[in-house]
Amino acid sequence: MNKVFVEKGPLKRRKKIGKEKSLFMPLDKTLIALTTMLVLAGLVFTYSSSAFDSLAYFKRQIIFDVLGIIIMLFLAQTYTKIQKMIKPVWLLFITWILLIWVLCLPEAANVHRWINLGFFNVQPSEIAKMVLIIYLASFLSKKSEADMDSVRVLTPILYSLITIGLIVAGKDLGIPALMVVVSLAIFFIAGAKIRKLFYLVLAMIPVLLIEFYRHPYRIKRLTSFMSPEQSAGSVGYQLVHSFYAIGSGGWFGKGLGASDLKLEYLPAAHTDFIFAIMCEEIGMLGAFLIILAFIFLLARGITLARSAKSNFNAYLMAGITLCLTLQAFVNMCVAVGLLPTKGLPLPFFSYGGSSVIITLAMVGILLNLAAVEAQGDAVKIK
Repeated sequence: MNKVFVEKGPLKRRKKIGKEKSLFMPLDKTLIALTTMLVLAGLVFTYSSSAFDSLAYFKRQIIFDVLGIIIMLFLAQTYTKIQKMIKPVWLLFITWILLIWVLCLPEAANVHRWINLGFFNVQPSEIAKMVLIIYLASFLSKKSEADMDSVRVLTPILYSLITIGLIVAGKDLGIPALMVVVSLAIFFIAGAKIRKLFYLVLAMIPVLLIEFYRHPYRIKRLTSFMSPEQSAGSVGYQLVHSFYAIGSGGWFGKGLGASDLKLEYLPAAHTDFIFAIMCEEIGMLGAFLIILAFIFLLARGITLARSAKSNFNAYLMAGITLCLTLQAFVNMCVAVGLLPTKGLPLPFFSYGGSSVIITLAMVGILLNLAAVEAQGDAVKIK
């Protein structure tokens, strides 16, 4: 707050002297430092993990990162103002249109995930991931804890199921599984009882059974991670070669660019399984540093959410933080065989436009809410 100094004397006019308000809000230095480190490391490994035409991937990833950083910085200064003008439910409806649109397009790699714009492929499920968190934070911030056990929360539950169901219809289970966990976490933070959340999980089981019945290969993928060597020639191929990459790297790695497994042995080496190549090239010690960076990101985001005075700010910061870090930990657990193989990119690292841009957009929202809370303001939700 500006200090007011009053000049004494009957003939002297009062003057306000103080620091002028800055045009830009100061951003959280810890988040900026972590984001900068992760983006730069991501660029290094995009180049290093690509077996062929690595320079082309690297150039495109730079474009994605630059575009994402521009969006991040824009949202870091303006998201609060945008939030006051646009209802989150409108964004959710627009997202549904995109998800339905992609289902009407021909399959690419046996799935419905991308809208080809010629110069860029848009993945609506990545957008839906962010928009659903914003919608849930907006809706639940206006409800009391008593409302969490009433029919008043049926609307966000229904809207969440519709969003997740549309993504599942495109033959994607990775992002829907992540969204389910993050959504349940937001409900829990908002005051929902664990018993009620358990009932929601039980209600989703029939949907999973139907998906397994419609696509039997999902059962093989679900069980192959427990003994991938028995199916090394089919569904266990990626995981077995991921083990080879991680094991051959040892503690200190082979050196940047020295990976052997990326040479057509490990599919998706620069996307979903980039962590395995990182372990091969910088070793387990280097991989621990990457894991530590995501732990710091989780700790900083939760700290900011816990100190927020606005329920909306708290729910949204917690949801974004959990989404980014949980996705990272799931990706790394898949690479080391702790979870079934799923097509979830490693935030900041995996090659891809939609993933990088949405990741940095969510960081921008996090930075904005942190700055708003630091100034003592609150976001008013429509």
